[in-house]
Amino acid sequence: MDKKRITFLSIFLFLAINVISLSKVIEGYYGQEYSHVYTFMIVALISTGLATIAFFLWRKEEYKR
Repeated sequence: MDKKRITFLSIFLFLAINVISLSKVIEGYYGQEYSHVYTFMIVALISTGLATIAFFLWRKEEYKR
């Protein structure tokens, strides 16, 4: 697979990780398991950063002349 396709698929992978992590944060907060809240919030922030980086890499490959 080429770089454009890999970055495009990684965006969706990182967003899926983000959604799952944020749902675990909400469950942990309402269940008052605060150690889980911090762990999954860090995972969600990292996956958001990686999705943003993958987006910019994809955009660079998509609109390259």
